[in-house]
Amino acid sequence: MIHSAGLNSTFWQSIVPLLEWRYTILLYDLNGHGQSSERHTDISWEPLTGELHALLHFLRLERVTLLGHDFGAHLAIQFASAYGSMVESLILISPFAHLPLIALHKEYKLRISLAKKLARPTLGEAMAKRMSVKHMDTVLRQRIVQAFERVHFPTYVQMLELATKPVFLKDYLVLQKPSLLLSGEQDPVFTPALAGLTHTQLETTAFLVVPDASSLVFVDQPIYSSDWIDAFIRKPFPGQRNNAINRELRQHVRQLSKQGYEHWSGNRIRIRCLGKFEVCLNDRILPDGWNTRYAKSLMIYLAFHPTATREQLCEALFPEVEHPNAMRNLRVYLSHFSKLLETNDTEKPCVTIGRDVVKLHYLVNCDLMEFLNDLQQVAAEQDNEVKYGLCEDLLSRLSGKLMPGCYDPFALSLKEKVEQLWEGITLWAADYCMLTERSSQAIPFLLSGLQHGMADETLYYDRLISIYQQNGNAKELRKWVRKKRSSLSAPPAEEKL
Repeated sequence: MIHSAGLNSTFWQSIVPLLEWRYTILLYDLNGHGQSSERHTDISWEPLTGELHALLHFLRLERVTLLGHDFGAHLAIQFASAYGSMVESLILISPFAHLPLIALHKEYKLRISLAKKLARPTLGEAMAKRMSVKHMDTVLRQRIVQAFERVHFPTYVQMLELATKPVFLKDYLVLQKPSLLLSGEQDPVFTPALAGLTHTQLETTAFLVVPDASSLVFVDQPIYSSDWIDAFIRKPFPGQRNNAINRELRQHVRQLSKQGYEHWSGNRIRIRCLGKFEVCLNDRILPDGWNTRYAKSLMIYLAFHPTATREQLCEALFPEVEHPNAMRNLRVYLSHFSKLLETNDTEKPCVTIGRDVVKLHYLVNCDLMEFLNDLQQVAAEQDNEVKYGLCEDLLSRLSGKLMPGCYDPFALSLKEKVEQLWEGITLWAADYCMLTERSSQAIPFLLSGLQHGMADETLYYDRLISIYQQNGNAKELRKWVRKKRSSLSAPPAEEKL
């Protein structure tokens, strides 16, 4: 049994008593976890599988079934790939899945970000909520926190980064080992739908959704899980997996996944709107011509709407211009825009401009779009520590001006939406810092909120004044008191005009 990154072998004790009457069970702690030494080496699959192989060889075990959870599931697959003759079958619980899904990759990115920024006990608390439906149980939550406290963090972060590389389906398709996939009904990452899709692509798997369970299905539902593990080991080849319907469905799903990966790895256009404006076409920066003829505006609009009619473009970018004039102007602007996005002879055209429709063919990666989606995710997050970790990530990405040089109605509406969300997040983050006695960390959020937010400035001034009163910084205190007084004495914007 191979535990996940962050935990240790003791978590298997929930099912060991239910299986040891029939099986010989081997538990061990991964490098940097539990009772293992805290040595830090460059983590890769080869030494990890080599350690397990050396352990099995020392114990003279020639044939095993591997049961892995999360990172441990990936390690089980890698071991079977390297030492296939030793593996009878695989039981994979909540493995990191690799499909071309933006939300899935953001979840993996979030885990790595939290691991790098949060203290170990705080990370343990956050992960407990994501791993088990029993996270309110004080004993279990404390066990998870203690496990993370003992982890060698550089090793843990490297394991996460290693597990998120897209290897799962590719390696497994070569293996063709009998496998059981277990997914918790409430698993936030390896969801039942994702597990089912993974199962559909593999010919030799059984598949089970464990009710009222999250990622730690063997902790949340030990009897249910152990019964199915036992049944699978005794009869690893499920019936009816290769009938005509399943074969055809498997072909369709694999083709769709292949198309998705080709789309992800194909031609790309990267647009930067935070701090400065920059367009990169297949890693080739396009430096000139973006400050004329609505080029920036067209690029940002098409990033959010890759297919648009000419009427839609006119209405979004210059609605105040009469329609005949707008259409004539757009013709000139599109001609200039298409020249900026000209591709090499060997590349597929990036944009096509038809009589009625303009279409971007390349996959768009726009930092503004990602930032806006992440703002909405943070606003909806219920776990305070996870939310604060996300806030720190957002703060590190927002520097300089937002969409510099973009003044069309569509860009301004986007900017206003970002600013409204950001003001709420900065004020929440600052208040959370002050509540958790880390007031100095609130200052960057408040300064960013003043720069990019739309709220009453006195909301920020009051918090900054309170912080500097507490830490005794008289110079900064006088500065923000003056700013607040100046703000209160200034006439309203209409009177100024």
